[in-house]
Parts: sequence; structure tokens; C-alpha cells
Amino acid sequence: MYEIKVIDSFSSKQLAKLKHAKAKVTDTAHPHGIMVRSSVVPDDLLTEALLVISRSGVGVNTINVEAATEKGIAVLNTPGVNANAVKEAVLSSLFATFRPIGPAADMVQTLSGADLLKQAEDKRDAFVGRELQGKVIGIVGLGSIGSQVARSCYDLGMEVLGYARSDKDLDYVEQLELEELLRQSDFVVLTLPLTEETKGILSKEQLALMKQGAYLLNFGRGPLVDNEAIVGALATDQIAGYITDFPEEALLGNDKITLLPHIGGNTQEALEGGERLARKALSDFLLYGTVRDSVNFPGARQLFHSPYRVTVFYEETMDTLAEIIQLFNQYNLRMGDMTSNRKNGYVYVLIDLEEGLDKIEGAVQEIQKIPTVQRVRILKRPHYKKSRGRKNKKVRIMTKQDEQ
Repeated sequence: MYEIKVIDSFSSKQLAKLKHAKAKVTDTAHPHGIMVRSSVVPDDLLTEALLVISRSGVGVNTINVEAATEKGIAVLNTPGVNANAVKEAVLSSLFATFRPIGPAADMVQTLSGADLLKQAEDKRDAFVGRELQGKVIGIVGLGSIGSQVARSCYDLGMEVLGYARSDKDLDYVEQLELEELLRQSDFVVLTLPLTEETKGILSKEQLALMKQGAYLLNFGRGPLVDNEAIVGALATDQIAGYITDFPEEALLGNDKITLLPHIGGNTQEALEGGERLARKALSDFLLYGTVRDSVNFPGARQLFHSPYRVTVFYEETMDTLAEIIQLFNQYNLRMGDMTSNRKNGYVYVLIDLEEGLDKIEGAVQEIQKIPTVQRVRILKRPHYKKSRGRKNKKVRIMTKQDEQ
């Protein structure tokens, strides 16, 4: 039985379904799996026992991915599941910059009398807004969120500019270099993930390029923007306003800054969808070894027809896979289907085997001794039973500790 540690809140409905993966929720310091939303995953949970971390959402900056990879721990996420929710938060923020709906509604509440409409109309000159149609919006990051924002803004009649590290096939977006996008845009929207390359992408020098009176909206991650630089740009009226979904103390108390409590993807639909996909991704990895979306493991999917499956995660070399296959041959193991894929210098392979658990365990013990191998697992096909002979032995999870 796999033990799963749950960080953050997940519905009892989804957690109950973990039983289908022969897993149960427990508060343990050595879990086999972790389910998390946006909280920090403590490094001391990254033990040899841990097989997988499944994140409901996209960002993994609260997870030590490098340490997980070195231990052969898969870090899964659910990209795109909250894209529509974040898109709608961006659109709501865009409208809020040009139409003072909230202040206007608050003003009406101060009035009284039978001629309420006339009183309100007499004061409406203080709430004249502007229209988004015809304005230029620059979207920095054209992934699942950015592309949806771009399409909606195009449908609103805005001119849409985009910047991405690789060209995207979006015929409604004019893709430019970042500097030129900043010069032309009335609104700049950040939807980039936080990486070493994107951290501080809007520095003092970059902000100085923005059009006078433009608005900046950050729905990517806080460190994409230099806080000191944005405060300075607002003080000189270089920028009209800053909306960010990532509040920080340095930004408090500024009338030109709107701080949101990280609610971009915080809708009922997105939360339900994210936890469902996170639970299923974790379950599929534990049961079948399959990977759909991961930040450190290559994607790998394969129907499980054979009685057993061996999964291997290793540093990419020319010889490792050949060594693995040679060991299976030495142990006279009949191989079935095989899938391998690579990502960021690592390879993940699924190899189905027809029979002989004792021989499989012997081969796996030898595979584990290969220096480039980070993690080996032996899986039994769910519901598989031998028709004759002794009862099935318990299938083992092999780690580097098995060498000792």
C-alpha cells in the first residue's frame, strides 16, 4: 500500500479515489507520494521512499526540483488546467483599469431620496471611463494562459502583440522582441513561468522603455518584476499602474499598485479540475509508471499488457539502455513493449516483461548498480494473477539504498 502525504486542501472525493491506486492518505515523514497545491514541499520529505510529487497547478517554485531529480523523484504538474481562470482574472483587471465600476457603485450607496437616479447622474462625470477597443496589449509569454488572453483581447478589438522565447502559430498576435513590445503597448501582461532566465525580466532598464501611462499586469510570478524599479516607475508617472497577483511587503501602501492574493487560478472549476488531474497523474504513475506532464521526467505512456513492468530513470548516456537490455537478456527475460523518452539530460524508460519475478528482481538489482541509474521500479499489472504455482511475491521498489 502506497502512503500519500497531502499538503494543502484536497477534496475528500478525490482523496477517496486514491484507493484504486492501492494508496492511502497518511501523515508520514517518509511518504511514497505527495499531493500539493502551492505550499512549500520541505526538502526533508525528499527521501529515498518518495516516488512522486503531484502538483495541482503549474508553478513548481515551491518544490526543490533539482534535488528531486537527483533522487529519481518525478515532479508532476497540471499545466493548462487553470488557464481559463487566470485569463478571466486578467480580463477583469484590464476592465478595472479603465472602468471605475467599484468606486461608482460605492458612490451611489452614499445617496438617498426618491430622485436617486438624477442624483447619481449628476455625479457620474467623476467616473468617466475609457474603452479597451483599439488599445494595444503586449503579452509576455504565449503559453496556455497567454494565448488565451491574446485571443480574448483580439476579440475585444484590441491590437495584440506578443513575446515568446520561440515562435507561436497565432495569426491574431504580432510577435515582437520584448523591447519593441514594451515601447508600443498600452498594457503589458506577464504570463511567464519563473525560471533563471525569466527572473527580473522587467528591470529598471526594461520598465523605462514602456509607453508613458501604460499599465503593467503580472500574472506570472512576482520575481519577474524588479520591485524597486516598478515603485520608481510609478513615482515618476512612467507607468500609470501595476496589478500583481503576487503581493509583497515592498509594494504595500501604494495607490497605484493593486495587490491580489494570488487568485488568478482560484475558481471552483479550476480547483476541482486541478486536483482531479493531480490525483489521476499520481495514481497513474504509481500503478503504471506512466508520465503525462512533468517538469523533470520525460513523458511516457504505454498500455500495460504484460504481467510485469520495469521503469528506469537515468542520466542520459549512449550505453545505459544497452546495458539494461543486456542484463535482461542475461537473465533470460522475455521483453514485451518498451517506451523510452528523454528530457533535460535524463531518460525514462518503460519495459514490459512477460514472466519470472525472481529473475526480474535479480536483473533489477544489477541495473541499480549502473552509476547513471537514479531509480528503478518493478510494477505488477493491476489485477494480474498467476494461473498456477505459488502466490505472487510482493513487488519491490528499488533504490540506491538496495546496493548497501
